[in-house]
Amino acid sequence: MPSLARMCFRWIESITLGRPPRSLWEQEAAITDSLEREDVMRIEHGILALGLIAGFGMTDVAMARDAHCEDGVGQRNATTPDSDFVRLGNGMVQHRPSGLQWAQCAIGQGVAGSTCTGSALIFSWDQARQAVERLNRTGELGGYTDWRLPTVKELTQLVEKCREAPSINTTIFPNTPWTGFWTSTLHYDGRNRLDNHDPEHVDVDAKSGAHPDDNDEDRIRPSEAWFVGFYKGFEYPYDIASAYRVRVVRNP
Repeated sequence: MPSLARMCFRWIESITLGRPPRSLWEQEAAITDSLEREDVMRIEHGILALGLIAGFGMTDVAMARDAHCEDGVGQRNATTPDSDFVRLGNGMVQHRPSGLQWAQCAIGQGVAGSTCTGSALIFSWDQARQAVERLNRTGELGGYTDWRLPTVKELTQLVEKCREAPSINTTIFPNTPWTGFWTSTLHYDGRNRLDNHDPEHVDVDAKSGAHPDDNDEDRIRPSEAWFVGFYKGFEYPYDIASAYRVRVVRNP
């Protein structure tokens, strides 16, 4: 396992080379799942203290998040309370504000009463899409066959801003790993976020990872897609060959 110093160096290296900063515990799921929470926090706090993330230092980032979590008398409030969700049974919940239906467990986990058991599997972006297709072929999740990867906008609606590690309502989504979860949103040309929230846009424009011929200039050539990291709930673009987890969603 890389030392904490080496991981911090790779963090700084990625920033100085002009790539968007990303947390290493989300980039390297296989490594960081074995790290202690305190080790991860030391990495994060060291980097944030340098003021390198979006121009903010650690205090600025913490204050911005805490503003969502305190009322007039300093009491912390959930941003995704239980009342925002309807339990549908069979491992599914409905998000009242958006109307979307979500799997309570990540792909690879199983539903056992009110919890999720087993380990959430990790996939490249292409493999994630294939895993969703397999899920739909079997109809094993509620009997539905129209599950899909969420867009980055949809997945960030589940982020609980008043907690971390994981930054999600763990009553509704129990045993959620606090690493990255893929979205269907592509990072076009390494610069622009492709925020077409039509659920079919990935199938039309990025089938099987969107690797068109080099002379096809009108098609998307993504090398990166967005994921949401549930340690702090931030979203980042990263290489589609990277390994993250999957929580599926559907439109009722």
